[in-house]
Amino acid sequence: MRRDALAAGLVAVVMWGLAPVATRAAVAHLSPLPLLLIRLAAASLVLLPWAWPVFGRLRRRSAGRLIAAGVLGLVGYNLSVTAGLQWLPASTAGLLLATEPVWVMVLGRLFLGERGGRRAWLGSAAALAGVAVLAGPGVVTGVGGSRALAGIGLVLVATLAFGAYTIVLRPLSEEFGPVPATAASTVVGSVPYLAFAGMLPGAGLAHLGPAVWGELAFLALGSTAAGLLLWSVAVLAGGVTRVSLLLYLEPAVSVLGAAVFLGERVTLIMIGGGLLIMSGVVIASTGHGPAVPAAGLTADSAADPATGDAADSGEAARSTKNAR
Repeated sequence: MRRDALAAGLVAVVMWGLAPVATRAAVAHLSPLPLLLIRLAAASLVLLPWAWPVFGRLRRRSAGRLIAAGVLGLVGYNLSVTAGLQWLPASTAGLLLATEPVWVMVLGRLFLGERGGRRAWLGSAAALAGVAVLAGPGVVTGVGGSRALAGIGLVLVATLAFGAYTIVLRPLSEEFGPVPATAASTVVGSVPYLAFAGMLPGAGLAHLGPAVWGELAFLALGSTAAGLLLWSVAVLAGGVTRVSLLLYLEPAVSVLGAAVFLGERVTLIMIGGGLLIMSGVVIASTGHGPAVPAAGLTADSAADPATGDAADSGEAARSTKNAR
């Protein structure tokens, strides 16, 4: 892999892995809606130059698909994750978010008739077993109780919303290109948050410290905007198949970042659940099925024999991951 592709990919993965950590820290001082309004408005301004050409070429059917993608990704995903992180450790959220490729595969099977193969379904079962470990009796009876369970539920809802976002965005990525389509969905999906602009005066922004503003800046300009652009550079320079292997580092970055910056403890249950999830994702990603072009991939790269359809869907989902 070329050094520039490796460097760009690693920086993007670190930013995405630290996103739950920064969100967890920021949501302790700012409620989810004002937080997302500030974050996504700033990110949309940065991404507008890439999104603008898409708006000039939209047909009616593509416009409806773009609105659906924006709502699923920026509202369904971001709002659910941010709300869930009020009650859930960032490390646990990072591990749960690692199941996204599994949900992409499941939704692709249900709505597109894509076949994942035995390994894909075996991997999915292992990943879901890991989720069950993380959401086991300790969550209900231990510290956090029902709130922690609600946080897990919201993060899992977010992964489903992201899976649907990936499927809806796929034709737009093929029509306009992955970066313009993703940038446009970010701008469109940010619009509903403007309805909550009236909350900003009472959100206590004047009392936020430099650390919170730094977290907001990181989420808007780093994770959401720069992460997308750097990952696109990495994929173009190094190829999606090889660069996508870096994505397996993302949950590890979340857990390590939560321990270093938030002082969260890494428990045996977390390690066991995390290993099950990551093993399941790896197994599912090596399950071979009919290659179908996905968001962020050309038809040629989607047909790469080195990966199966489930892997392509997951890699493509992350290659245009503005929702981080």
